Amino acid sequence: MDGRLAGLAAHVRPVFMLPVVAISVCGALLAPSVDGWLLAGHAVAAGAALFVAHLRDGLVDGHVRGEERPLLSAATYRRATAAATVVVLLLAASLAVTANALASGSIVVLLCLALLHAPYLDRHPVSVTVDYPVGIATALAGGFATQTGTLPVETVAAAVSVASLLAGIKVGIDRLDAAFDRTIGKRTVPVIAGARGAQRVAIGSFAVTALAVLGSVGAGVFPPLAVVAAVAAAGCAATTLSLPPGTAVRVQMALSYVFVSALFLGLCGRGCAGWTVASQWSPLSAIGQVQLDLVRGGLQLVEDSPLTALL
Repeated sequence: MDGRLAGLAAHVRPVFMLPVVAISVCGALLAPSVDGWLLAGHAVAAGAALFVAHLRDGLVDGHVRGEERPLLSAATYRRATAAATVVVLLLAASLAVTANALASGSIVVLLCLALLHAPYLDRHPVSVTVDYPVGIATALAGGFATQTGTLPVETVAAAVSVASLLAGIKVGIDRLDAAFDRTIGKRTVPVIAGARGAQRVAIGSFAVTALAVLGSVGAGVFPPLAVVAAVAAAGCAATTLSLPPGTAVRVQMALSYVFVSALFLGLCGRGCAGWTVASQWSPLSAIGQVQLDLVRGGLQLVEDSPLTALL
């Protein structure tokens, strides 16, 4: 029993689950007001869906493909996956009753991604690159929809932008594993296109993200502060060109937090629950000054950027 519990606990993997939970919370805090129970319900359900993905991976990678030493027996994996799936479905059903269909639907989407990741989505170079980023984007949009029952264009644009940036980072991560992936027949972008081709794909993803954010600023979908996010995406492209793959990925992960924070602060303004929460920890005058300084900096970046002519 203790061995099974330890094996199950090993599949929690906070390094993957915490970003999903955190982005769900960020989405909720973008709403004008927040119901704490609904926030927690969606965040827990999103994390539970990722736990299903980890169990599914353990079964497939350990018992079907023989890529790693399994932590649990095949029967235990199947029972645990089935039980966790039922829990996620119950959480989705509770959100349908207490929140709305969009909230519930976002969890169902995450569960489908979890169950399909292995052995299906992780075998195609496109799906293996975008499934986790799509999950992050779904958690962001779902967190907001849980509170409001709506998905305005700026929230959808933010979710898509985050997914696009993370897809580029995922290509870089796959470059680090390309040699091993070739030995097991895993068809990632670096395996299919080689190191140089993967570099071009990653840079393209970052460039598209930066241009899309700048275009959204120009169209009024994003506020001027979002230009900081575009700069972070451009920084990711620059690191892909100038740094070794391992170092580049670490810098890109750090820049992804800058990217998300800039979008969050820009979209939040004074009209979202995140502002109210932050004001409880810091004086409003200080928060306002920081945001004002960032907006001024963003406007200056727009004026100075050679990409502005394309808007």
